[in-house]
Amino acid sequence: MTSIDTEFHEAAVSAPPARAKLLFADDHHLVLDALMFVASPHYEVRGVDNLTSFDEVMREYAPDLVILDVRMPDGDGFVTAERILRSHPRVKVMFLSMYTEARYVRRAVEVGAQAYLSKRAPMEELMLAIRTVLNGGRYIGSRTQTLDERPLPPEGDLTERQVQVLRLIAQGHSAKEIANELEISVRTAEFHRAAIMERLKLHSTAMMTRYAVERGIA
Repeated sequence: MTSIDTEFHEAAVSAPPARAKLLFADDHHLVLDALMFVASPHYEVRGVDNLTSFDEVMREYAPDLVILDVRMPDGDGFVTAERILRSHPRVKVMFLSMYTEARYVRRAVEVGAQAYLSKRAPMEELMLAIRTVLNGGRYIGSRTQTLDERPLPPEGDLTERQVQVLRLIAQGHSAKEIANELEISVRTAEFHRAAIMERLKLHSTAMMTRYAVERGIA
């Protein structure tokens, strides 16, 4: 097991609550060390290279966010995530993996993870995903649908604008952020969200995220 503890420093950008604790789980020591090195100036960090000791570290360290791989030599990341969220409902979970097929992303959403990111993503995107999740949002990485292309919704199901809004919702953006991105009012962004939910018969952000991921929209 590898571990590092560092003091939290204020980030220059909009940041989550001070002293947020991150727990990385990856069996590749080089990857694990690199992840902790990048995150350590901004958060308290700790890493584990196996899932056998994972529960003990969870109890001792009490992280705010767990970042783990889909597959580890001694366990399944999805099973581990389900156990984490069942035993520690306040903890947030994010997957960081080489597996970029939509079926893996879909499974992550199903178990309750807040984010899924490819290991091919730049470190800047990793930090963005971490900030997004710690601030209560969801994040689906930009490089996670390339190996399993799925058709967009049939023409007429959603307008082009609604597809844009749905994509941003699935990426964890708030109504205000969507409004800024699309240069529309917050009220219009909220109207589009309600219209999407009504048209697709979806009843939560999680369902919208899953729909977007399955169809390659996010």
